[in-house]
Amino acid sequence: MKKDRHRLILEPISKRVNVRDGSTVYEAILALNFPISAMCGGTGTCGKCLISVIDDHTELSEPSEREVKNLGKNKLSKGFRLACQAKVLGDSRVYLTKSLILKGNRILVYADLQFLRIENKSKINPLIVSQVYHIPFTDLNNPKNDLSCLLNAISQGRDEFGKLYDTKQFYVDDCIYNIVKKLPILMRENDRVLTVFFRRECKIKSDTVFENWKLFDINAGSEPNKIFGLAIDIGTTTIVGYLINLISGETASISAMLNPQVAIGEDLISRITYIIKKKAIDIAKNLVINAINEIIEDCCNKAGISINDVKDITVVGNTGMHHIFFGLPSDFLAVSPYVPVFKTSINISAGALGLKCNPNVNVYSPPVIAGYVGTDTIGGIISTRIDTYDKYSLLIDIGTNGELVMGNKYGLIACSCAAGSALEGAHITYGMRAAEGAIESVLINKETLEPTITIIGEIKPLGLCGSGLIDIVSELLKSNVITRAGKFNINLEKIKNNRRIVKKENDYCYIVYKSEWDDDYIQIETSEKGIDEITISQKDINQLQLAKGAFLSASYLLLESENKNQNDLEQIILAGGFGTYINKNNSAFIGLFPEVKSEEIFQIGNSAGIGAQLLLKDFKLRDLANQIAHKIKYFEIASSPSFQKEYAFSLYFPHYDLERFPSLKEEYEELKLS
Repeated sequence: MKKDRHRLILEPISKRVNVRDGSTVYEAILALNFPISAMCGGTGTCGKCLISVIDDHTELSEPSEREVKNLGKNKLSKGFRLACQAKVLGDSRVYLTKSLILKGNRILVYADLQFLRIENKSKINPLIVSQVYHIPFTDLNNPKNDLSCLLNAISQGRDEFGKLYDTKQFYVDDCIYNIVKKLPILMRENDRVLTVFFRRECKIKSDTVFENWKLFDINAGSEPNKIFGLAIDIGTTTIVGYLINLISGETASISAMLNPQVAIGEDLISRITYIIKKKAIDIAKNLVINAINEIIEDCCNKAGISINDVKDITVVGNTGMHHIFFGLPSDFLAVSPYVPVFKTSINISAGALGLKCNPNVNVYSPPVIAGYVGTDTIGGIISTRIDTYDKYSLLIDIGTNGELVMGNKYGLIACSCAAGSALEGAHITYGMRAAEGAIESVLINKETLEPTITIIGEIKPLGLCGSGLIDIVSELLKSNVITRAGKFNINLEKIKNNRRIVKKENDYCYIVYKSEWDDDYIQIETSEKGIDEITISQKDINQLQLAKGAFLSASYLLLESENKNQNDLEQIILAGGFGTYINKNNSAFIGLFPEVKSEEIFQIGNSAGIGAQLLLKDFKLRDLANQIAHKIKYFEIASSPSFQKEYAFSLYFPHYDLERFPSLKEEYEELKLS
């Protein structure tokens, strides 16, 4: 029997909506009141409401005549459709192209440099250096080829590069080939003056490091200061690029975007599953390569430089993103024992990867630690230098896959936990990513249960992002609306007849926002409509419990593995976008992490991105990255005999055992939360 309603998933915002059979994708988006670009008002004549089909099981109507006319057979064959023409005939999943995507996605690009003790003009020791040379003319009496003229000019120079090149033994490799192709034109453009760029190469012999130089690139004229590098943080949800001036150390520009790989899966496991089933490693790789090419172009345009001025690139990301970016098989990251292809650092040319910049540019990535603890964690350690602390510390990067590092100068141990994508808005009834229209913070009156909400972008609300979800659950606990087990306290007198507590489809809900009640008080001046009602349900609370339980149990299991107890933990460092935007006190109240003093909880921002920048500014830190990666211990929490029990206890707010949260115990007991 055919269903009357179907589930439609909209990517890359991971928004789920139930739609009537036969309604168009355009109608579903309009029902959510998302900003949508369709100049013809949905008649199918402008061809602007472009979507793409990303799931073979998607059930949409056959392309209409207007789609054939506007898109053509080529685009249709690639899965492109018009939202206003594609009717939903079954459960479907589609990707919203740039013209349809939510405005104002909140992407974290900065970090707390004061906490990290990093000055903008920190040590500059880049991989690439430059020197200006005048190339002598040749004549019929002494006819020399252009490359020999260049090498002779270098060898006769009074600098550290002068003895590097013996023209009798010199040969053209891939790197030199890319230089000699442009050498004849460039050396004749500015009276035979060239800026020559050299790349450091370090070789180890008998435990002694020898620094060598390799010819890397040339520019016409005298431009020794045009040396820029790009530091890239590839997250599961977002990608951020930092263009760094490698002479001054200053940030020239920043560019960020949602990771387009959400088109093939919300989280890492679903993406790997897609790659395995479709044999689609090239598709997955090209999605991120194309995104980074956009970031390179955007960064260079903002800084007013040529793409050719980018001379070095560093990349960090979790192990899955790392493998996909480099085109490595990721199949075995998804199955026990979750091993990467290799751990070592990578140095590979931009040309080999398909990046649209100078093909000779070296793309460096530090070593990964384990299958689910990647180079972004190395970046976080490099930027925080947690390995030098006296205090016993816990560094947490909160995301779909959480990475935790615990320890101090006496040693580090790391683990990962599968927190799921609830904190990114997935699997939450009205969940969404942190973008315009997302409710990001909530305060609830304990007596009336009326909320005060804050919305990103100050437009009418469209849904809840992760920080708002944590706030609501914390406030519901403080108001005695839900129990420590996450259940609605329906027998409590003050909520029996409260208008904010309702029952829908056998599931109790709290109404966070209702347009007819709340529009007057939020007083947002906008012509764009929001959604009429936003609730948080029993199932939504359970999803948060699963996520917070993963982080809390992982923390306790790390302590146990090191024969430490909670009292040994002195400070907690929250990294990443989610860790920065959440209310740390509400997060502590629900038990997202072990208890420490509030003043010892630090929200530091994008530490992985800062780490990538530091590895760009000082190439010697790459050796430190190697040392850290091979010294740090990795602990597989699922292998612990205590795992199941600890995880089950950690699902409670803040934990089954209140003795573990002594400063909260009295407050919880006063609330009589069972």
